[in-house]
Amino acid sequence: MSLFEPIPLDTPALRPLEIIPVVHEGRRLLLVRDPLGVLEGLAALPPDGLTLLVLQMADGQTHVDEIARVAREKTGFIVTTDKIRHLVAELDRAGLLMSEGFLQLWEQRRAKFRELPSRPSVVFNSDDRLLLIKELGNEMRRHSTALNGPPPRLDLPATGLRGVLSPHIDYFRGGPVYSWAYKAIAEHSRARTFIILGTLHQPSTHPFIATDKPFETPFGNVEVNTEMLAELETEFGGELWRDEYLHGVEHTVELQAVYLKHVLKDRPFRIVPILVGSFDEFLMVDPPCQPTEDEEVAAFVRALRTVLERHGEDVVVIGGVDFSHCGPEFGDDRANTPEVETDIRRQDETMLKTIEAVDPAGFFDSFRPTLNARKVCSIGAISCVLSALEGQCTGKVLAYDQANSEDRTCMVSFASVAFTSKQASRIILAT
Repeated sequence: MSLFEPIPLDTPALRPLEIIPVVHEGRRLLLVRDPLGVLEGLAALPPDGLTLLVLQMADGQTHVDEIARVAREKTGFIVTTDKIRHLVAELDRAGLLMSEGFLQLWEQRRAKFRELPSRPSVVFNSDDRLLLIKELGNEMRRHSTALNGPPPRLDLPATGLRGVLSPHIDYFRGGPVYSWAYKAIAEHSRARTFIILGTLHQPSTHPFIATDKPFETPFGNVEVNTEMLAELETEFGGELWRDEYLHGVEHTVELQAVYLKHVLKDRPFRIVPILVGSFDEFLMVDPPCQPTEDEEVAAFVRALRTVLERHGEDVVVIGGVDFSHCGPEFGDDRANTPEVETDIRRQDETMLKTIEAVDPAGFFDSFRPTLNARKVCSIGAISCVLSALEGQCTGKVLAYDQANSEDRTCMVSFASVAFTSKQASRIILAT
């Protein structure tokens, strides 16, 4: 099964891209960013009317003859089919269309990633590594001393930590909330392996994607526990490798690996990196169902739970997750006013109660009334963490925050949550 199918250029199809209108040195441009990383850096397109029309109509179903007809109707100029074909060919050469040419570029990138000895950093890149280490260290120390950073001691059992949820927003906006989760790991866990379930923001052929490549970080490589990964794969029995390349463009595992390397310092540890795709499709099913009613999801959750139970406190599961995404930048028709902030906080708090209760069904059902209208991107990863820990752990929200842009067009919410074994909770209550 292929992740993408080629579409003939007679009915051009724009592939998933981020296209951003900007003004640069007095010129209007369309900046194109490729979430899949097939195109390196940013590409720029002229925002002329014909280019915009082709981009808007390139849906994989509309023939170039029809695009030419609409262009003549809208502009009043003679626009031939050959002119549209020429423009489509230029867009294809730029790698913007879902064509045979793009699939060749895609396969080249996949092959290149497979040959790499380690997974390169996509978040922290600098020719001056020592300066980057210094600046990043200063930034992460700021997190723990910020007003919304953690106190000297967390209200958690000394041991028994089995999992955390941590943000995957950038450190500048979410750093203090990260520091709560990683203080819990550093001070309340003896684990030497961390199974990281990172949120996947890209399309994939399967919901779970592994890699066995060490993760490069400014503080040194983070190695993979290949033995535990093999154990998880055996228990799962499903597909984990077909879309491995997506680890090369997704940041959600990397941000956890960097923070682990920072807080654990010389303490030996390894990770098991797994990307988890969206579960939103299960919200659309009629009659309603839970994600774990899907055979592939159920098999992965059973495998994760088995591995966690087998290794006990030697392993902790980390969900690299964010919550709501609101505002015009995410397609909403209203700005993130204080009233919107309050409403999103209320909905997030309702969801967080199900997370604290380690109730995966209640968590997933909380999105049904609106079909995830506030665009929580990490339903899949959170569902897997809750399903793997259900009945064994209690949850505790450590910190919650929202990051809203100055112009109120872009708001993301996120939290840190700790999950401790019920046995550890009883011990601390007894003492």
